[in-house]
Amino acid sequence: MKQPGSRQFLCSFLLVAAGSVGADDLPCDHTAPPLPGWQALEYEQRAFMVTARSRLELHADATDPAIWRLQANSSVASNSEDVGLTLAAADGRAQRRERYSQGKDKRYKTYDYLPTMVVRKRFDPPADTSLPPTDWPLSSRKEIPYPPLPDGAVVTDAYALLELAGRFLDSKATDAAVAVNTEFNFYLVKLSRGNGPAIKVKYQLSGSGQTVSGNRETRAVKLAISPLAEPDKPDFSLLGLHGEITILFDREQTLPLQLRGTAPRLGSAEINLTAVTLREACAARAEPGRANPEELEPSEPGA
Repeated sequence: MKQPGSRQFLCSFLLVAAGSVGADDLPCDHTAPPLPGWQALEYEQRAFMVTARSRLELHADATDPAIWRLQANSSVASNSEDVGLTLAAADGRAQRRERYSQGKDKRYKTYDYLPTMVVRKRFDPPADTSLPPTDWPLSSRKEIPYPPLPDGAVVTDAYALLELAGRFLDSKATDAAVAVNTEFNFYLVKLSRGNGPAIKVKYQLSGSGQTVSGNRETRAVKLAISPLAEPDKPDFSLLGLHGEITILFDREQTLPLQLRGTAPRLGSAEINLTAVTLREACAARAEPGRANPEELEPSEPGA
């Protein structure tokens, strides 16, 4: 099946509910949308003396602002992954994904998103392990056709959902959907919004030496995930969470403060924002979501 081309903002999201707005209601010009106010996000979850960490950084391509680059790293215990995504800025459609994982084994895979298929390549480390993953020999190549997709849905990666959820939150659409390609499967992710609970936050403003803490009112984006075909091996995950996932954003601006979902062996779990790097224009303004000056704390020496 042919993957749809990209259109500005949420126009290529499938607006699934009868009450969804039409394309004419969305700001669908052909210029690249602005990057979010955050440049990098860091999250952490502690349980049973084990800490899971994730970091995402998003920036525009140096030569083409219509292309975005997202770098993500997640680790827990001795397992980690590094993911590099090339995305269409207009709608978050994946163009290329590179994933290096290490744990019991080391693997490097690339995914090229062509009009009718995904080309997945796997590279295994040779005896000379000093070689970088990009120089490892090719061990397999597979052409994976797209499953039947809802009209207008784009294919992207789970890490991109944090930015796309914020974009959806600030749009006029009542709901939306996007297809997510994991390592082995395709999933339909339906987005809906609502009010979220007040939560306690504590995160560092990278570069300023300050910590934001206190209570925040939130808005919520719920992600309802379902496989687009019988999964080869269920493997959907967003920062280690699966099931129905809720992203809580600061009500005053679009900063994802917390993710809620189900974690393996833990059950219900929360992953909290621990640090954010703001873009220069945002960092020059008041700190995000600050209600009272006393909620800003100086970092401890050496932090």
